[in-house]
Amino acid sequence: MTYTVIVAPPAEEDLRRNAQWWADNHSALEAERWFASSHKQLATLKTFPERCPLSAENDTVAFEIRDFLFGRGSKPSYRAIITIEESVVYVLRIVRGEQDTVRPDDLS
Repeated sequence: MTYTVIVAPPAEEDLRRNAQWWADNHSALEAERWFASSHKQLATLKTFPERCPLSAENDTVAFEIRDFLFGRGSKPSYRAIITIEESVVYVLRIVRGEQDTVRPDDLS
């Protein structure tokens, strides 16, 4: 089965904010590469998104949420919080991997 991947507006804003951090702390070119790579990696959720484990915050919301770890290099440093509804994968938020937890309000 092939899924449709939709990046929700808050997650897209998270991606843009992180790309700006890359631009401010590395270079505009690195920011562009990070942003493009992030979207490319999120697109892999089109196939078998159930491979992603349940989020630690899963018990705090009324629907199932999962973690998709991604990033540049050998150590994924970002966490996409996703939910799957029938044939659609919704990317709800993007957080740094070492960030503690997200609150249910962050996912609405």
